[in-house]
Amino acid sequence: MGPATTAHGNAFCLGLDMSNVITRIESVEQARALPAGSVIGDTHGGVTFSDAVAAVLESRSLRGWYELEPGPGEDRWTVIVLNR
Repeated sequence: MGPATTAHGNAFCLGLDMSNVITRIESVEQARALPAGSVIGDTHGGVTFSDAVAAVLESRSLRGWYELEPGPGEDRWTVIVLNR
């Protein structure tokens, strides 16, 4: 987070703070109880969530699962945002 050097000179890079991403959901009931606006994800392609939990999360999201890289050189995350 700050100046970075590229092949073309300096660039400013912002990183995302992934510390608030929910990385563990034990049950369908817990997935249903999460408030709208929750961000859920992992660095393993979403496979750490059971199929039943993933289905509940998908039903509560407008966009579904997507990948993002929080900052240069950081692990890629698979995340979902709950809209409802």
